[in-house]
Amino acid sequence: MSVFEIVAGTYEEFLLGYIFNSSEQKLTQSFATHNHTSSIRCVATAGHYVASGSADDRLMIYDMKKRKEHCMLNHHNATVNAVQFTANGSHVLSGSADGVLSILKTGNWKLEKVWDKAHKGDTVLDIAVHPTGKLALTLGQDYALRTWNLVKGRQAYAINLSTKSKDFRSLEKICWCDDGVKFLLYGGRYTEVWSIETGGILKVVEHPSRVSSCAWTSTESFISGHEDGTLKTVDVSDSAIESFKAHDSRVKSVAKYSDYIVTASSNGEIKVWTEDLEELAKANSGCRITCVCILPVVEIKKEEEDSEEDEEFEVVNTDKGRSRVVIDVEDEDGRVKRSNKKKKKRKLDKDLSEEQQDELQQDHSKNGNVKRKKKKKSK
Repeated sequence: MSVFEIVAGTYEEFLLGYIFNSSEQKLTQSFATHNHTSSIRCVATAGHYVASGSADDRLMIYDMKKRKEHCMLNHHNATVNAVQFTANGSHVLSGSADGVLSILKTGNWKLEKVWDKAHKGDTVLDIAVHPTGKLALTLGQDYALRTWNLVKGRQAYAINLSTKSKDFRSLEKICWCDDGVKFLLYGGRYTEVWSIETGGILKVVEHPSRVSSCAWTSTESFISGHEDGTLKTVDVSDSAIESFKAHDSRVKSVAKYSDYIVTASSNGEIKVWTEDLEELAKANSGCRITCVCILPVVEIKKEEEDSEEDEEFEVVNTDKGRSRVVIDVEDEDGRVKRSNKKKKKRKLDKDLSEEQQDELQQDHSKNGNVKRKKKKKSK
């Protein structure tokens, strides 16, 4: 039996979850949350965390063990177009419409590196982290493909796509192959297969309909979704292409998980297929889906009955560009206290009377005198 969860972002600002059970062959809605104030543009997952980027300039992090929002990251000042975790889940990268590329450490969500003009100030369209987690590719509206060394935290090199691609202005997305050698660049009516060994294009596939999403099904084949609702399987080695009608509207997202393929369309349909494109299950979300990611079902952690004060924190930018953590603590009366996570000086209890406070101070001073006397005797 195979069980996994599909997380989908929507134009209607909702983040939706659907669980697929292979034994029952059906999709069951697991959650729906409305934390964004504008359309969701990208989603990604690693471990028990899910990240979603939106046109409201925010990056939301969800803890799937607790089934609730973990934190809100406000370090972007424009639409968050792309978000990707590293393979081991240690870091998360995000890019926005104002050209900012950032790296945060998972867990404490501290900003470790920010490039304010990763693509000369132009929009960052997509991010793809290499399977090793040591480098990443970014695609920008400056028509450049840039390689970033994540170990040294700097750009390695850049490729001017205007001299390489047929329709460089239409390219929108990047997708790494599991072999770590090949990757896809796609957009418009073209899908390009690149190789880092040759540093160039291996194959260009032209489609009659606009490409909206792609995913590798093996190291030598991939599947593409199109605006006319069709799916196409492409063999890189022999150029064999098979076409199949999957949806009645635009295919917005294609993803592969284990032996299954998941597709989502702009009319709200989510479908699960076998690798041979045999439909197993479908559901209609009632929303216009924009993006999808898949994760294994995470065991939900039960909250303790003796619950402590809940802390919610968000990462914001300071004037110096460094991040700080702001904590909002809600007390029993529902009032919110905010602190900047600094050491608090020890203070006298305000509830004590003035006489009690004086006695307490005298006791402290007596104790101090006793300690000084003992030191004199030892001399």
